[in-house]
Amino acid sequence: MATDEEFVFDPKIVKNDIESVRKKFEGLMYLDPRCDPAFKALLDSEDSLVNFLNGIMHLEGDDAIQSLTYKIQQEENFRLPEPYSVKFDISAHTKAGKRIDVEMQQVKLKEYISRMMIYNAILLLRSKSDYNKEIGFQNLPDAEKEKYRYKLPEIYSIWIMDHSVDFMGKGIYRDEVALYNKSNIGKDGCLPISSKNKYIVIDLTKFDKKFEELESDEDRWLYILKNAGSSRSSIKFGNPAIEDALRRIECGTASEELLIRQANMTDYINVCRAAVAESYDEGYEKGLEKGLEKVALDMLADNEPIEKIVKYSHLPMEKVLELKEKQAAFSAK
Repeated sequence: MATDEEFVFDPKIVKNDIESVRKKFEGLMYLDPRCDPAFKALLDSEDSLVNFLNGIMHLEGDDAIQSLTYKIQQEENFRLPEPYSVKFDISAHTKAGKRIDVEMQQVKLKEYISRMMIYNAILLLRSKSDYNKEIGFQNLPDAEKEKYRYKLPEIYSIWIMDHSVDFMGKGIYRDEVALYNKSNIGKDGCLPISSKNKYIVIDLTKFDKKFEELESDEDRWLYILKNAGSSRSSIKFGNPAIEDALRRIECGTASEELLIRQANMTDYINVCRAAVAESYDEGYEKGLEKGLEKVALDMLADNEPIEKIVKYSHLPMEKVLELKEKQAAFSAK
C-alpha cells in the first residue's frame, strides 16, 4: 500500500495554512529529513547528492562519483500488461554510467521487501533501455548487437528505512544485498555472482552514533537523517556540501510551499502510524487502510471531487462512495 508523498497529496490541496505550520515547527532548527519533502530538499543539489552517495556507497579515490545528473520524483510507467507506475524519490545517473535510485521510507509496509524488488526491477529495465539508446543499439550491425544485447550498467538501489528491517542482524544498520550462489555462501572470499546490481539498505532505527563518534561522511549523513528533525540548534561539520544541504531544510528560511508540504506529509504519516498501532491485532494492512480512510474522510469534508479522493487515498471508488454515504448520514443526525 503506497504511502509516498506523491501518491497522497496534490499541492493544490492545502491541509495546513502557513500560520499553523510555522507553529508546528516553532523552536526547531530543521525540517525532519526522514519525511519526503524535506528529504528531497536536503539532497536537491549535485554537490550534496554526490557527497551523500559517495558516503553511503563507500566510494573513494578513483571510484568516487565526480559528477552526475539527477531528478527528484522520477516517474516510470510500464504495462504489465495493465498500466503500472512508480516514482523514484531521487534518480541519479553518474558520469561513469552508474544508475542509482534513492528511496526514503518511513512507514513499514507489510510487503516492503517486495516493493524494493519491484522498484529495483523497474530501475534495471529503465537503465538497460537508456543504455541501449546511448550506444545506438538499434543502429548497430547484427554482430555488434549480440555483443551488447545483455550488457548492463551498474545499478544501485538505496533504501533508507525509518523502521526495523527484518533481515538485518542485531546492531547492523547498513547492509548490502546482491545476487549470490548458494554453494558459495559462508565460504571465505564469497562474492556476488554479478557486481552490476546491488541494494544498499539502511536501518535508521539501529543507527545510534553520537555527534562525537561520527567518523565518515556516511556517519554524518545518517546522523542528519536521524537527528536533524529534532535539533534546536545548527549542526556543523565543516563540510560545504552538507552545510549547503542543511540550509535547504532550515525551518526559518524554507519556502511556504515546502513548509506546508512537510506539515501535510507529517500529518499523514502520523495518521498511518497511529492507525497501525491501534489496529495491529486486526492486521497491518487493515491498520493502514484505516489511515487512508481518514485521509478520504478529511477530503470529503473539504468537498473534494470523488475522483481526486480515489486518486490520493488509493481507496476503491466503491469504498469512497460508502464513506460519503456514512458521512452524510452522520451529518443528518
